[in-house]
Amino acid sequence: MSGPLVKCEVNTCTHWFNGNVCSASNVDILHEEPGNMAQNPEHTECKTFEKKRGLANLVGSMDNVNWGGMISSIFMPGQQINPSVTCIVDSCKYWADGNLCHAENINVSGDGAVECQDTNCATYMNKS
Repeated sequence: MSGPLVKCEVNTCTHWFNGNVCSASNVDILHEEPGNMAQNPEHTECKTFEKKRGLANLVGSMDNVNWGGMISSIFMPGQQINPSVTCIVDSCKYWADGNLCHAENINVSGDGAVECQDTNCATYMNKS
């Protein structure tokens, strides 16, 4: 099963590209407060978030760039760069064994974020 399509609105992140595309190789979705189960999207965060701070920051985040997806999108405009998604938020109805997400799409929100706690998995839906 391929991972969900990731739409990211966090334009302050190093991995964000025009069109709300995430260029990360892997996206990690976590509970905002470790040890406390998320009950709504505001209790989640994108741990992959890295605030844009210039060239040094860009170089430091290169270990998590989806190079294959980036190259494909250059040669095939409109091609989505699909990062893998690891999600430990097992209170979400889309969570699956192995910390996988079985949602078709994930929307990461947090316009103007300065740290990962300012981001949310807007797709989160409580299991109960």
